[in-house]
Amino acid sequence: MLGAIYPLSGPQAEGGKQELAGVQAALRVSGANVRLQVIDATTPQAASAAVDMLVRDYHVPAILGTYGSTLSAAASSRAEELKTVYWETGAVADPITAHRHYVFRTVATGSALGRIAVTFTHDVLLPASAVTAPRAVVVRVNDIYGRSVGGGEEQLAKADGINVVDVIEYNPSAYDVDVIAARLAQDRADYLWDVSYIDDGIAIWNAVLARHIQLKGAIGTSSAFCMQQFSERVGAGSVGVYAADKPDANISLAALSPSGQALLARAKVAYEGSMDIPSVAGFVGGWTLFHYVLPNVGSSVSADSIRAAAVQVDVPVGASINGGGVKFAGPGALDEGQNTRAAAVVGQWQAVGVMRIVYPQAYAN
Repeated sequence: MLGAIYPLSGPQAEGGKQELAGVQAALRVSGANVRLQVIDATTPQAASAAVDMLVRDYHVPAILGTYGSTLSAAASSRAEELKTVYWETGAVADPITAHRHYVFRTVATGSALGRIAVTFTHDVLLPASAVTAPRAVVVRVNDIYGRSVGGGEEQLAKADGINVVDVIEYNPSAYDVDVIAARLAQDRADYLWDVSYIDDGIAIWNAVLARHIQLKGAIGTSSAFCMQQFSERVGAGSVGVYAADKPDANISLAALSPSGQALLARAKVAYEGSMDIPSVAGFVGGWTLFHYVLPNVGSSVSADSIRAAAVQVDVPVGASINGGGVKFAGPGALDEGQNTRAAAVVGQWQAVGVMRIVYPQAYAN
């Protein structure tokens, strides 16, 4: 038995349910003899308590989770204290794997998503514009998710010669969209890099539209602008907006090796529905654990035997269904436990409810 902690109710329920369903699809495809004990957690406190329950009452050697970064930060920290493997399938905040020995993450970090947003701006949007002295503004939530993504954006922007003229940080539980939009307008930004959750991200973008703020490009990230809800609730105002995130199941098949293409076909059958970004992330994380790690732990399944098998995983780029691969940074590395071959892309809403991957070119659909 393994544990699983995801937000299955509350504001992050849509992504949490999709990510867990991806994990469950991977379990079905793998045929592994594993039972998942699933716990719904919507707050960091609940996530930490769920770890205690899973270890104390069910004696699990490993726990999968968590979709949300604030939830993962709490859960993974507690799992580390209890020397239990924490297998992060979706949350992106950089500190989740920092100074940890029992935490593994199969998806890209927040700073990597921030960097690809900046790289896309620099390499694609800027050459297509007449802007010679680009001005960017980062709007971000004031937690480890916002600061991980936003920090990556600030760092690379400086190196790429893009002037970040303002960083607007806000509390997603208490914010004034009119104040945020007014400040953005005053900044005279060419580019907006947004790091929000779904409800606040939609509210902020609607305020930008209402003020008719003219931007050369708006690139959000993984918990708002990329979500199907964003386009459906914003409507026509979402068309043209970009989002940096993990890939969904609709990437170009050219990004996949033959084995990756075959696995994607099996995943789609097992999932029995459209595989959005969280479900693909869940499948990749689950498949890595069920197919590459657990068969190699030996006769004694424990947190330490799982950890030892995990550091040996070597999946080439293109073999995962999202176009990435899997190779965890090893003991002693600053990013120990982080998948160094995780995939990240930029998509664009090209019609209401229709996102196409536009960058990198190999993934474009």
